[in-house]
Amino acid sequence: MDDEIRAEALDVLREASEWRLAAERWPEVERLVHAMSRALSAGDAAAFRRGVYDLEAAGPRRAVRAEQAAILSAQAPLRERINTLVHSLDDARAAAGEAPDVPEQTGGRTESGLARDGGPSLRRRRWAWRGSRS
Repeated sequence: MDDEIRAEALDVLREASEWRLAAERWPEVERLVHAMSRALSAGDAAAFRRGVYDLEAAGPRRAVRAEQAAILSAQAPLRERINTLVHSLDDARAAAGEAPDVPEQTGGRTESGLARDGGPSLRRRRWAWRGSRS
């Protein structure tokens, strides 16, 4: 697994542990975190990458309907699974001789926005691409 997707996964997972979503959306987040964990254990980089992108897409949306059910935080078991996956990714970095990822705090979000080459991160490039499709 390359460093860029590992860093992207760490960003998304750390954010996911703080998301507030409608109750009916949490089972999908839990399913995606389980899938990412299985892909990481199996060494399936393609499945892991898909899981990262799908998890990011499952995150909070800006527009919320007035009649929508209560918005909730992740329950403790899911937060623990996310933390376990974050530690697994950090441990993999340490085993490869790299420093663990220490995210910058910007307005309550953990995101550096820069790739190793100094250009925009994979996440920012993807969001720019999504915006260009409109």
